[in-house]
Amino acid sequence: MQTLKRASLIRQLTLPLLLALASTACAGDPGNPGGTVNAIQAMDFSGLDFNLQIEKTQGPAATSHPNQGAIVRHILRHGQWRSAGAGGPNHREASGSSQWRRNATGAWVETSTDATGNPASSVLTYSFEGPSSGRWSWNINHGQALLSGSFTTAAGKPNAEQLLAPVTNAGLHVPLIIKSAVSTDLPAGSFPAAGLVLQSYAADGTLSLQGFGPGTLNSRGTYTYKRLSANTAVEETLQTSDFFSLPYTMVYTFKTANSGVWYQNFGNGLIRFTGTFDTSAR
Repeated sequence: MQTLKRASLIRQLTLPLLLALASTACAGDPGNPGGTVNAIQAMDFSGLDFNLQIEKTQGPAATSHPNQGAIVRHILRHGQWRSAGAGGPNHREASGSSQWRRNATGAWVETSTDATGNPASSVLTYSFEGPSSGRWSWNINHGQALLSGSFTTAAGKPNAEQLLAPVTNAGLHVPLIIKSAVSTDLPAGSFPAAGLVLQSYAADGTLSLQGFGPGTLNSRGTYTYKRLSANTAVEETLQTSDFFSLPYTMVYTFKTANSGVWYQNFGNGLIRFTGTFDTSAR
């Protein structure tokens, strides 16, 4: 009888502990592949925006797809999605359905069907490097086009505190700190690899650029700006100096309401810049 009582007591103590552990596992972060994640819950990314910064494109059909800027994929309920993009050619609005699974490396794989009929086969892979960011790749039509870059996630229906990217950058000073610059066509030293560029935006669609540091210069330009999601915006500019007149596409990823990181595709891939930025009123 005493043995039965002890067994009953052990079950009473153990069951709440097991339930608590199960609850903790189900509450895992889907963006943390190394953590304990409930598979069903982790596959439910509904309500999130995946902001895909385009950094590399390749494949025989790559010219039919966006090669710069960013794409935002809005993950909706019941396996549905819609997307839009900005920056450079071939961006379009789309929608469809998808299925999610986790592969052997811990990355999330989204096999997608486009309701507009293009592309026919679409597989996106998201390798999280933190709770809300990482690297992505997109295999379109069995390797006909391969797009890749970095991504962040943001709330699809943000509250006031989550809405970090401004609706416009008109009337702002934006100092850009250059952290890196890469070119496969220009020799090192012929373009700035560090320094600061102060970009000042006017409401009439013009801006001025002041350079500080080796290789930087003063210039001017015209711009358009589009907020894609709560934390991501894309700027397209035609920059003109005494030496050139070339376009660039800039992706701003806001980490606070007035700071973050930027990625610039200058001259249609001639130079690729990355760095950090702050914003302030002019």
